[in-house]
Amino acid sequence: MEDQQLTPASNPLDNFFNIAFDSSTRTQVRQAALWAKICTLSAFAGYAIALVVAFFGRQEQRYTMSEEGLQVTSYARTGAIIGALITVAIGVFINYFLYRFAVSTARGMDSMDSIRTNDGFNNLRRYFKIYGVLLIIGLSIAVLGIVFVLIGLAMR
Repeated sequence: MEDQQLTPASNPLDNFFNIAFDSSTRTQVRQAALWAKICTLSAFAGYAIALVVAFFGRQEQRYTMSEEGLQVTSYARTGAIIGALITVAIGVFINYFLYRFAVSTARGMDSMDSIRTNDGFNNLRRYFKIYGVLLIIGLSIAVLGIVFVLIGLAMR
């Protein structure tokens, strides 16, 4: 990529912006890919731990040993497992794109393959797009929750 002639691309991913990477830029992109891989592997390990805790973790016994107390504890445990499964599913889905960025970009920089590098950056674009949409949805739900709480307090 550094000393290559830039020719019209036959593939739309090839030479997307006709960017040439010098050795310093390649090193920095490799470092970014390395840290992205470390972040995703740490996130995957955290998801595995969350699943283990959700399934095998001990719940606090705040309730009496009556039948009602056991039923509430059972619902809380089921809710914790379902919440953990949803969190893990969303997290793995999102971090998969960050992992693909790390792998594709590092391989593209090592082999000076612009198609792989562009594919890696495309995965990073998808990662931020999905993350941004989920963040907007989460913030919207939080704002609606605050509005409903304020309306409820005003009705008292």
